[in-house]
Amino acid sequence: MKEEYTIQLVKKEVLGPTCSVLTFTCPQIAEEGKPGQFVNLSCACFLRRPFGIMCVDRANGTFSIGVRKVGKGTEAILASQVGDKFTCLGPLGNGFSFDGIKNLMLIGGGTGIFPIYFAAQYADENHIACKVVNGYRSKADAFLSDDFSKICKDFHITTDAGDLGVKGNVMNYLETLTDDDLVDTTCMVVGPGIMMRKVSEWAKSHGLDCYVSMEERMACGIGACLVCVCKIKAEQEGKEFVHKRCCKDGPVFRAEEVIW
Repeated sequence: MKEEYTIQLVKKEVLGPTCSVLTFTCPQIAEEGKPGQFVNLSCACFLRRPFGIMCVDRANGTFSIGVRKVGKGTEAILASQVGDKFTCLGPLGNGFSFDGIKNLMLIGGGTGIFPIYFAAQYADENHIACKVVNGYRSKADAFLSDDFSKICKDFHITTDAGDLGVKGNVMNYLETLTDDDLVDTTCMVVGPGIMMRKVSEWAKSHGLDCYVSMEERMACGIGACLVCVCKIKAEQEGKEFVHKRCCKDGPVFRAEEVIW
């Protein structure tokens, strides 16, 4: 079991009425955290809440998460103020692997843009060629677009409303790409389940390696409660599928292994 840390909120950046970026002090998580991993944060409600790590600042010993209001737990966390203290488990789960990647395509939607930002930060720091495609509802919802533009020159936006970037969802942009655009490309996707499934099908049709971060509901965050299991293909084991824990075995899986 990961050690529990006491952390303090040192910065709160309000992105909109229901969304903020929160930055906490924790040298251990800042040092160990990898793109695709998450933390389990205490709140006023009974269970901790899981959040993908958005970025780390190892020099200052801090890490950040993006929080969007979806219920009483996230509402309580969003109401916190600089100086407030929490307990936290992390970094948790298995993140993305960047070994051997030549060209990286990161695709985010919803709160998935926050962990996608961490992957883009890693790619920038390690000089990995990277394209980012983020899908938003509208221009008003295009959080972190300026931040993404600073660390990724090949950054693209789609909006359902069509008031910024390509009109439609991320698939409307991806379907404009040719095979020449996709040579030696590996995809990493975080977002709503239907988006990840569609992108996974598209990647498979183009012969691309694709990895997804499953966002199932979690309770313990450490693999004990089995609330967050998903179905993973298991032909090599002589089975149609096995249940894997998103928090412990994931949250990152090869897209082709996931039974949607």
